[in-house]
Amino acid sequence: MSLPHFIHESLDDILSEWERECGSAPRGAEPAVRRAHFGKVLHAVAEEMKRGKGVDAAAAAATVASLARRSGDAPAAPHSHASQLVDDYASLRASVVRQWRRKHPDPSASDLDDLVHFNEAMDRSLAELAATFSPSESQPNSLFLGVLNHELRTSVASILMSAQVLTHRSTPGTPEAKAAQRILRSCEQVRQSLDALSDFTKVRLGEHLEIDRVPDDMGVLCKQALDAFARIDPERKVRLTSDGDLGGDWDTTRVREAVGGLLANAARFASRGSVVTIAVEGHAADEVKVTVHGDGTPIDVETLQTIFDPVARVESENATYAGLGLGLFIVRKVVDAHGGHVSVAASAQDGTTFTMVMPRRA
Repeated sequence: MSLPHFIHESLDDILSEWERECGSAPRGAEPAVRRAHFGKVLHAVAEEMKRGKGVDAAAAAATVASLARRSGDAPAAPHSHASQLVDDYASLRASVVRQWRRKHPDPSASDLDDLVHFNEAMDRSLAELAATFSPSESQPNSLFLGVLNHELRTSVASILMSAQVLTHRSTPGTPEAKAAQRILRSCEQVRQSLDALSDFTKVRLGEHLEIDRVPDDMGVLCKQALDAFARIDPERKVRLTSDGDLGGDWDTTRVREAVGGLLANAARFASRGSVVTIAVEGHAADEVKVTVHGDGTPIDVETLQTIFDPVARVESENATYAGLGLGLFIVRKVVDAHGGHVSVAASAQDGTTFTMVMPRRA
């Protein structure tokens, strides 16, 4: 079954999974309005793919935009912020890709072509719809970053799927298998940068980071963040210790993101071959403390004053952790959203230490 036919036959399942993924965060419109709007988006994209096999993605964009305008369902109606439109497109595309991959666990070359054509059509339609917004003078660059973020995610998804196919078909230990693993690690790094860019864009467009608190164990969340970090830098030694009551209510995805950001930065300044440590302490009644430490050349005093600012960059010999300079800015925003605080200290004797203190409850 081709991808456009799959979209038509599975439209309700795709939209239902997409709605669950989006959660209950306010989006400026009733859920039924948003569902109808994006049902039309997928229908228009699939129709154009069936007619032109996805070659004329611009036609899909024009079809989607004109369809929305004719129906009175312009993007301004279901979205009060441009970044919400970008987020909805990203999660909708992810829902289609996940369900498509479940149907095609071993994709053929034709399947991958279908996926590329679908992504092209979705990118063009997003650009067409985003152009109908009238942002304030302070917003155009951030809106551009949001659209760019979505388009880059599309490319990363295609690269990731191809690398996974190569991994499954390669003999472990061969040059091909090692190359596929390097591609997967690189995709993970790009994905983390895109996550940070997405959050940065939201903040620039005047939105607050939404958090969804659920009961969880901070030690478990730190272990999960460490596991994700190990996929990027499997050679780096990291030691995790925990003590005390580590339970609390946090946004688990955001906390893993914050711990991962601290871990990447501590490792960035740590000397080669040294061990980075994560210590999780729950001795206080109302908060849990996470300390991430790495030995190495300390950050200078002047840089310490701005290290949590957006696009702050600190020179380091370790190119493994080069990024956009948004990681620690997002860490601070995540911690602030939880009502906590984050700090950094550095000295020649003690190396670099990041400390994150998180209240157990709102």
